[in-house]
Amino acid sequence: MQRIEKDKRVYIKVTVLLMLHYGCTPQLIAESLGIDDSTVYRYRQAYEELGLEDYLKTFFVAYSGQLTPEEEQQLAGELRQRLYINSKEVAAYIESEFGVRYSLSAVVKLLGRLGFVYKKTKGVGVKADREAQEQFVQELNELLSQADEGQVVYFNDAVHPQHNTRPDWGWIYRGEDFEMPANPGRKRVNINGALNAHEVTDVLVVESERVNAQSCIKLWKKQRRRHPGKIIINICDNAPYYHSKYLKEWLAENPWCKVIYLPPYAPNLNLIERLWKYLRKKVTSYNFYEHFAEFRQAILDFFKNIKEHKQALESLLTLNFHIVGL
Repeated sequence: MQRIEKDKRVYIKVTVLLMLHYGCTPQLIAESLGIDDSTVYRYRQAYEELGLEDYLKTFFVAYSGQLTPEEEQQLAGELRQRLYINSKEVAAYIESEFGVRYSLSAVVKLLGRLGFVYKKTKGVGVKADREAQEQFVQELNELLSQADEGQVVYFNDAVHPQHNTRPDWGWIYRGEDFEMPANPGRKRVNINGALNAHEVTDVLVVESERVNAQSCIKLWKKQRRRHPGKIIINICDNAPYYHSKYLKEWLAENPWCKVIYLPPYAPNLNLIERLWKYLRKKVTSYNFYEHFAEFRQAILDFFKNIKEHKQALESLLTLNFHIVGL
């Protein structure tokens, strides 16, 4: 039959049976015939259930093996609740739950169609309070929508870039390494910064030996000079220096400066954290600076020329926040 059959579809069906009989694996058969290995399984099942005559009928189409829309939604719900580390585990779940056998390549296509991608998990602090974050975002949105021309809102945080090349992701030829020079030093640039919630290029920074209450006051005085006569609202995390007695006494004497604290363990709600990530990408991660002075100057130049990055920052620094927590 294989030698005389002119219909390609029937030829493949016959050849699948012959290769199975000779002990070939479904994977080898699929590669040899240019079909999916799940098709090999379906053809074998159809032959066993229907017999040769019905199996070879040209009008016969083996069960596609596809899940119903309801089963796909059940699968999607399962994957959003439980982590499956590879397509093999997903295929095993599909076969166990629905009685349908999928090849690994078919699983990957199915997951892509359902909106899933293969990426790293993201750690979330067990102390992060989802309800507190949701409440904060609601209050923040009210504050930002009601702010008038007499108020300015800044997000505050410190960053400490280390004089060294940071290993990072990139497209590298398989089997090879992409080597970048690195410094053995541990020197850092200590930056205390503030980002205007409504103007991404309004970024003020203070460089100091250490970030403390004094550097915060110096930063906030710069805000005052930039926005004279306005109320400055600073959104800060819960670093100890923001709660120091010295700083609170200064705030009491300068009522134009207000502080709103982020919920504990919520860096995801601090807009300036995204700016720091962008800074690392543009300045510190992929560039080598032999001397610390060069490294320091590159960082300061980034803030000096911040308007050159306006288009990218407007896309990155939107007032949309991801809530985390258990």
